[in-house]
Amino acid sequence: MTSYLIGYIDPEKNNGHEDPMFQEFTYGDLKINGDKLLALNKGEYLFFHKTIYDKRYITAYYFVEEVRRVKEVIDDPLIMDNYNNHHLKKKKELLHSSETIVFGNPIRSKVLEVPLELNERLLKQLSRPANLNPNQTTLAAISSALRTWKELSSNDIKLLFGLIKENEKEGRLNNKLLSTEEVFQVLERDIEKYIASNPEILGHGLKLLKQQYIFSDDSRLDLLLINPLNDEVIVVEIKKNKIGREAKQQIKHYMKLCSTELGYLNVKGFIVCPGILPYFEEEMVAAKKENIYVKAFGWKLDVN
Repeated sequence: MTSYLIGYIDPEKNNGHEDPMFQEFTYGDLKINGDKLLALNKGEYLFFHKTIYDKRYITAYYFVEEVRRVKEVIDDPLIMDNYNNHHLKKKKELLHSSETIVFGNPIRSKVLEVPLELNERLLKQLSRPANLNPNQTTLAAISSALRTWKELSSNDIKLLFGLIKENEKEGRLNNKLLSTEEVFQVLERDIEKYIASNPEILGHGLKLLKQQYIFSDDSRLDLLLINPLNDEVIVVEIKKNKIGREAKQQIKHYMKLCSTELGYLNVKGFIVCPGILPYFEEEMVAAKKENIYVKAFGWKLDVN
């Protein structure tokens, strides 16, 4: 079994050249790399990595479904109508004889919600550890070591999948120092995952009861916490941006359903957000009378 760790560059930094194309799970190459791709079999993997700010990350993987020479498929209308990889759009006379394209399985391939950092520790765990140059910066040494495709064993793939699963479960906010740029990449689900793992951040003794619970009307709450001391349940709704009246109406709806569908009598609502839009400040403060509270989050300055 042969699988690879492959580096790539974002289109805006590569004269608009987009490959791999994650929206359709295709990847093409030629010459030596084209021959490497052609030797792949169905069920093998390609893991893609790039630099994000000052670190290297795995951002996606393909489960190889099919590999073809481009010259063999450009006359197939079904393929040409459904795929937009630039290797397929070249004129036939301009194609290199070794030009090859990989089609990833759309169900078993994935773009990661939380990229996995390719750090020195991980690289040492691979069956063929990367030799990093001690005279370079960490990023430069890792980038140099991974400039050519790195072959992965079946054990390496198991290791990567285990780390990817653990990493996505933790989310970005796993008590590590984020760069300023990384803060802007934080999503609502990252905050949700962090609170789910650390519910006491919203109150002493709070425990996670439900996450992403779907009610009968198909509405979905983010988190439901419980205070074991008084059986009070707390509906938690997370917003990345400042809130207005809509957030209040949304959490009131969830609180009502917690009573009518789940049978809870003592229900409180927390809206976790960066703040309140100016026009709605008085209304949201008054919402305390309805047992709805705004919990504002922020970012702590630290120096690495």
